[in-house]
Amino acid sequence: MKAFVVDRYKSKSAVRLGEMPEPEVRDDDVLVQVHAASLNQ
Repeated sequence: MKAFVVDRYKSKSAVRLGEMPEPEVRDDDVLVQVHAASLNQ
């Protein structure tokens, strides 16, 4: 899945768009699907 990744704090170039593995959902978890989000830098 696509995700915004923060590699380090207090840096303008710290946020990047990357690929992350799909989370594994267990019996006591809830998975929420997000269709849109915004980010201010």
